[in-house]
Amino acid sequence: MLCPCGSNLEFQNCCDPFLQGKSHPETAEKLMRSRYSAYVHGNIDYIEKTLAPESKSDFDAKSARQWAKQAQWKGLKILSTQQGQVGDATGVVEFVATYKQGSEGFDHHETSTFRKSESGKWLFVDG
Repeated sequence: MLCPCGSNLEFQNCCDPFLQGKSHPETAEKLMRSRYSAYVHGNIDYIEKTLAPESKSDFDAKSARQWAKQAQWKGLKILSTQQGQVGDATGVVEFVATYKQGSEGFDHHETSTFRKSESGKWLFVDG
């Protein structure tokens, strides 16, 4: 099965190891892709785990879980990345996540910021 993140890689060789906690994304874009895959698979624990501490106060896991479950995820398109590479401390990823909810289709266009934690793991800051 191809990974839902749009990488054209098999899920087991792409985002699945991240979602299972077996490894961590090396770049901000890979974290963005894995977070999209987490929504597709309803893995809201991963979404919460990859939030920067300053971003956790307004995160509503129940609402996120409900949204992920109700949506039919159609695809992810990365529009641009700024920094966010292995040697960077911060990064920005612009993307469009396409999904259907009920009979209505949506394009969620976002520019997200990421930073590395003290332990070197990429975290989502805001979007």
